[in-house]
Amino acid sequence: MFATDFEYDEKRLSEFDMIICSFDGASGIEPVSSGTDITYKQEKPSGSDAFHLHSCAYDSPYSSTFQICRNPCRTDSLQNMYLSPREISNLQTWLCRKSFHKFKIAQDSYRHIHWNAVFTSKQINFNGHTVGLELTMYADSPYAYLDEVVHEFHFDTHDIHDSSNLLRKHFQSLAQAEGYTYPDLEIRILDEGNNNGKLTLWLNNRKSEIKGCKTQELITIKGQQQVICTSDSNHDIARDFNFIFPRIERGYQEHTNYLSADLACDITLKYFPVILTGL
Repeated sequence: MFATDFEYDEKRLSEFDMIICSFDGASGIEPVSSGTDITYKQEKPSGSDAFHLHSCAYDSPYSSTFQICRNPCRTDSLQNMYLSPREISNLQTWLCRKSFHKFKIAQDSYRHIHWNAVFTSKQINFNGHTVGLELTMYADSPYAYLDEVVHEFHFDTHDIHDSSNLLRKHFQSLAQAEGYTYPDLEIRILDEGNNNGKLTLWLNNRKSEIKGCKTQELITIKGQQQVICTSDSNHDIARDFNFIFPRIERGYQEHTNYLSADLACDITLKYFPVILTGL
């Protein structure tokens, strides 16, 4: 990481007259995690010298440790480099939270990358004074995210007049890791059709069904939280949903995802693509 500033929960470190620094005098060359700390489990069949890959998984979320101090360009003496108890408290109140918030490094190549993070903090003391803080960032996942991607789709009665030949929309997944991403969706029902308002939504080969939809009803799906809700207070959507949440797929060389619906509706799909990188 080559940066002097960062943003956390829409507030910048520089607003506290602080910068990212290093107190250990290291040369600047160091190995760091880059979001690919995968644990592989291998087994060797009896009578064979070849080990087979049995499973793989991330065993822990991403974390990184760095230090901060007063910006020497904002002070006129060594004495003013020391941090007061109130300043330390203000910094730790901002950073050491009980819920995840967006963390971004102020560096050109990281402009569109963030982590959802919390921090722990240790004071760095010199000659009885606190000269900085050592921060350890803990993310909510093993990897970082790109800025939110939004896709909008419209299905009208012409698209869906023949349920055996639904018009599929397609988009490219921008995730840079193989696997699945559960997006957020907002579905505005335009016509409840002739099947008692039953909506079937396909994202690739995964079928999500919601019964009892009404014209102009707004259905919201929170993919990561696995939550569905509706603007219609009379619709018992928990009873009418099959709880198969749509998911975006990403293979090593396959990026294309296909979406279709059998009711006239507008769909807004949002997600944060995964990116494998570290600080």
